[in-house]
This record gives sequence, structure tokens and C-alpha cells, in this order.
Amino acid sequence: MAAVVLDTSVLIALLKVDDLHHESAVKATSARNQYLISAVTLSEALIAAFRINEQSGRSRHQLITKVVSQIVPADEEIALNAAQIRAEKNLSLADALISATAYKVKAQLWSCDRALVKSHKGAIKI
Repeated sequence: MAAVVLDTSVLIALLKVDDLHHESAVKATSARNQYLISAVTLSEALIAAFRINEQSGRSRHQLITKVVSQIVPADEEIALNAAQIRAEKNLSLADALISATAYKVKAQLWSCDRALVKSHKGAIKI
């Protein structure tokens, strides 16, 4: 069983049936792996649901906690590594934090975002 950090794009694709990447995300995550997300991914994935209302956001949060085995908090080590990644790779801060999370937990990173996959050594495009 491999440890895999899911980028926000993959998590959203899993949860939205009408997402362009839904089928590939479902197929990719059907394997028995340990799926983790960054706390940043959790926050990003909840924005649309909370725009609807608080109950929708809370329900989406419960669903996410059933899909992933761990939500990794952004600590000082991740923050420092993310700053370096952002400075070197010109990624968004959120993507740099997600990348740094994958490096810290020594997990493969999966994303639908070509720029993130290209900048993160060993990342897989879903």
C-alpha cells in the first residue's frame, strides 16, 4: 500500500461527478493506497460547499474525511519548504504547500494540474 497525497484538483474531481477528471480520479483512487491530503487541500475543497451554506460545507467535510485516511496539518517545516518551492518553481502558495506536504510525508503526489506535476519530482498526472 502506497502513501499518496491528493492535490485539490483530484479531490474535487472525485467528489464532482460532472468534473472533467472525475472518471480518471475514480479509476486512479480505486487502488488500495493510503490517501492523504494537506490541510490546504481540505480548505480549498470546501470553499464551494460553504458558499452554498454552512450545512453543505459541513456535509462535504464529513464526506472528505471518509475518502482520505489523513489530513496533514501545515507545520513550520512544511511552510519553510513551501516558501522555497514557491520561490524556485513559481507555483501558487497553495500548490507549494501541497507539494511540500507530499515531500514531508514521503508520499507520491497526484494532481490534475500540469504545472504542479511538472514542478514536483515523481508526481503523477491524473
